[in-house]
Amino acid sequence: MNRRAPRLLFYSHNGVGVGHFRRQLRLAAAFRQRRPDAAVLLVTGSRAPRGFAEPLGLDHVRLPGIRSVDRKETWEPLQPGVQIDELMRVRADLLKRTVRRFRPDLLIADFMPAGPYGELVGALEELASVGGLAVAGFRDIIDEPGFVRDLWARTGVHDVLREHYAAIFVYGVREVLDFEAEYGLTGELAARLHYLGYLGRPVTAPARPDPEAAELIACAGGGVDGGSLLACVAEAVELLPPGLFGRRMIVGGPLLSGEELRALREQGARSGVEVAGFISELDRRIADSELVVTMPGYNTTCELISSSARAVVVPRSGPSLEQRMRAAQLERWGRARRLEPLELDPGALAAAIEASMSAPRPTRPPVPLDGLDRAVNMLESLAAGEPAAASA
Repeated sequence: MNRRAPRLLFYSHNGVGVGHFRRQLRLAAAFRQRRPDAAVLLVTGSRAPRGFAEPLGLDHVRLPGIRSVDRKETWEPLQPGVQIDELMRVRADLLKRTVRRFRPDLLIADFMPAGPYGELVGALEELASVGGLAVAGFRDIIDEPGFVRDLWARTGVHDVLREHYAAIFVYGVREVLDFEAEYGLTGELAARLHYLGYLGRPVTAPARPDPEAAELIACAGGGVDGGSLLACVAEAVELLPPGLFGRRMIVGGPLLSGEELRALREQGARSGVEVAGFISELDRRIADSELVVTMPGYNTTCELISSSARAVVVPRSGPSLEQRMRAAQLERWGRARRLEPLELDPGALAAAIEASMSAPRPTRPPVPLDGLDRAVNMLESLAAGEPAAASA
């Protein structure tokens, strides 16, 4: 039995955006809330950890930035003047030395069990040498199943999972996607897999004292590729009936470019839309809103289904099909109206917003939202040297 305070290291490669890091941050914060004595460290390649992590009192190690130039197989440096192989050696060395010095009981990796170009493998070997265990966490929908199986076969992901990971967490439910069948996890890997439900929040009825206070919120995750959607929203609101919303707000995200943010603020000043670069508690604002216009990434989907807000979703155009698959699922649940990126223009968006507002508000979440509690329970057991509980 491990009696000392647990040590957990959360790794997210985060080639460009903040999605993987935000998921890890929520898990880390939930574990720290359960175990205030725990030592928790986040290691990430995200460019925007400070605004998320520091308010929660969580420390982080920042890896030099990289970005994917295709569908998570080829990478390049964010900064000029350095070769990718040189940069990957730096990242791999930082990861290995962090494990050696921090000596975590658990290393929790998000989405990429080996990391880009296998950068995490040395750290996983170091983890085993100090007696720690590794957990791989995945959003429920990664990408089109045939593509993922082929990518994982070419990059050895199944072998890495088999050799280095004690448990595999899926932050979703089998009814949405059969992770084993669709992504080729068989035998001992299937036995290590646990469906935890979505990383949501308890659904509470929003306070709406005045119809004129009804709020429309538009957001696009970290904002790195959401500028065109947000610009379309800024134009579409001019086509809406004046009394439809009392407040109209666009949240650019921490990675929206300065030029795009300035253009949005200029347009917002003309059309009566408030524009913010970043809001630390965006999930709370979504919960209190009447309607959300957004890109349907995993984290935003969790926020939507944890609220009773109506939604219009516009998936990323590519190359990954993940957001298109998720948008279709939200539409099947009756939780959102979907617009394809190629159909996007202010008139179509305004019409979708009006049509959504004429529909009844959602009344209950379509899937379990207790993934955070279940994940923390399992992490606490693993950190204490106990077997992980079976998945429901």
